[in-house]
Amino acid sequence: MQDGITIDLGEMNQVTVSKDRTITSVGGGARWEDVYLKLDAMDLAVSGGRVYDVGVGGLTSGGGNSFFAPRFGFVCDNVERFEVGVKSRRSAMKTALISSQIVTGLGLVVNTSESENPDLHKALKGGSNNFGIITRFDLKTFQQGKLWGGFIIYPPTTATEQFELLQNFTTASGAGEDPYATVINSYIFTPKGFSYIANQYTYTKAEAYPAILKNFTDVQPQLSNTMRITNLTNITIELGQGTPNGFRQLFGTATFANNASLFSEIFSIAQTAFLPIQTVKDFQASFVLQPIPTSITDKGALTGGNSLGIDESSGNLVWLDLTIQWSETSDDVAVNNATQYLLTQAIQYAKSKGQHNEYLYLNYAMQSQDPIASYGVKNVAAMQAVSSQHDPDQVFQNMVPGGFKMNRTSATCC
Repeated sequence: MQDGITIDLGEMNQVTVSKDRTITSVGGGARWEDVYLKLDAMDLAVSGGRVYDVGVGGLTSGGGNSFFAPRFGFVCDNVERFEVGVKSRRSAMKTALISSQIVTGLGLVVNTSESENPDLHKALKGGSNNFGIITRFDLKTFQQGKLWGGFIIYPPTTATEQFELLQNFTTASGAGEDPYATVINSYIFTPKGFSYIANQYTYTKAEAYPAILKNFTDVQPQLSNTMRITNLTNITIELGQGTPNGFRQLFGTATFANNASLFSEIFSIAQTAFLPIQTVKDFQASFVLQPIPTSITDKGALTGGNSLGIDESSGNLVWLDLTIQWSETSDDVAVNNATQYLLTQAIQYAKSKGQHNEYLYLNYAMQSQDPIASYGVKNVAAMQAVSSQHDPDQVFQNMVPGGFKMNRTSATCC
């Protein structure tokens, strides 16, 4: 932004555990590695991000998925309290001393919880940067020792079997069969085309090869296997190695019903869509399916609700996460066009089968998508009311251009 300012929260990376070990207070600029290094040493954990160098603020305010989600819901559902700086006419020319912080002339520092500013608290759970600058997250904390996790790599010939296994796992998880297990089912494309399947499994107990994952882990052949008992920090570092820094990168997302035949058809669409861009420099694409069973979506209502617009009534869902990397700016248009084609065709097909859900996970959305609108008319109206109350001058709508805003008019895709 011309003549704008950047507020860097990077030094606000403190991680403090309460005396009773039930709350971890995390600064708005922390990354998940900061949190896990502290908590691993104490045999504690929070429901947080799965990649070590992802920021706590962005992931949590966008909803957030977690290895602990089948037990505790989305990451945002596990925030006991937000501390957020908001712009308010009432605070103009004032000095406010709240939560041991002084804010002069900019606004108020507001605390939110289920009982304190509950409307803002709910809006922040999925509302991203639409309401203020979140300076602290108080995260519910629980006992957690070692866990079991890692990657198993399979050849492309196992794809059809994997679609069936993913459907079965999502159904079982939705029924509450074993809430300690999660699966990230990834199909990897390189310049040679569809090259391999890289599945990340985590079981949040120190127990190897649990029964609920046996059908997956029994699949043969296996090209490599890093499954081991370790700590949360180690698992999140390994998962982060799949998206190295230094490349141009694009995300895109959609949400579908849990159906193996649908996965197969959408995957065929992806093969067609990626074909024209496989020759771009440093091309790699991940077609990732992530189960979102009702054992995750039924938790939000227990903690005051969230803004996401999906709940137990949505049924067992699966998120599609597209991640594409490349090097040259000259290929930007081709990559964006291929991704939009894939999503448009996949959603159109799913709708024809009655197997599409409108929800878009904000943290995976491409810029041409509108995840806030996907939360539904009722939730968006509630968020707009909160914005009017806490940001009457609409500073965070009109003067903070980054991220996904309410009332967008520039969304062009799916």
